[in-house]
Amino acid sequence: MREDWDLSSFLNEKMWFYQKKDGFRFGTDTFLLADFVRLKGNEYIADLGTGCGVIPILLLKKYKDVKALAIDVLAENVELTKENARLNGVEDRLDVRLLNVKDVRREVRGGIFDVVVSNPPFIEAGTGNVASNYHRAVARQELEARLEDFVFAAAYLLKNKGSFYVLLPVQRFVDVLCLMRSYKLEPKRVRFIQPDYESGANLFLLEGRKNSGKGLVVEPPLVVYCDSKKRVYTKEVEEKYGGFFEG
Repeated sequence: MREDWDLSSFLNEKMWFYQKKDGFRFGTDTFLLADFVRLKGNEYIADLGTGCGVIPILLLKKYKDVKALAIDVLAENVELTKENARLNGVEDRLDVRLLNVKDVRREVRGGIFDVVVSNPPFIEAGTGNVASNYHRAVARQELEARLEDFVFAAAYLLKNKGSFYVLLPVQRFVDVLCLMRSYKLEPKRVRFIQPDYESGANLFLLEGRKNSGKGLVVEPPLVVYCDSKKRVYTKEVEEKYGGFFEG
């Protein structure tokens, strides 16, 4: 293991992930996006901006016949994802590539994926201060690609009627709705995430379907903590963590 990585257990030590010590680190929101994805169990999925590979690795571990492509613009994230796939025994079903989403059309065949997933950078280009830690900055800010590039890549990669799943802060809700519809990814299902019962939503989970008819289902809010100060999860989130491999 590299000196600037550490190893974390996940889901009651069913999974293990290397992460960069001083870089972007995955959290509950990453897990909730993986949990939001609906699969039958034999799909071909793509994760755009995979980080250390948590989302595709979780889904590959849960569904034994699923195959996946994971791409990231940072070489270190590609290295992390490959090591995490090996560590969790799914390396034979995960293709990991160093690739900017803006270049997907040149490097990957389109129209062959059943599902595309992404937790893309959410701070718009030209707004806010760029974080001094580039690993964190690329995960949060549109430095290497914009939200539109992720939506376009998803539309290009998906089969007809394939699904795109995305997690973003609420301030990008209207942006992603407009972009998805412009690329014929019709918004079909949304769930807003509240940090606790007293707070408004700060994130949302959204599913869009390629070349689908209109009709958006708004699911009940997902509340993460019953006590946010003590970081005590609600019963629903606890059950999601405890039953992820059983559903």
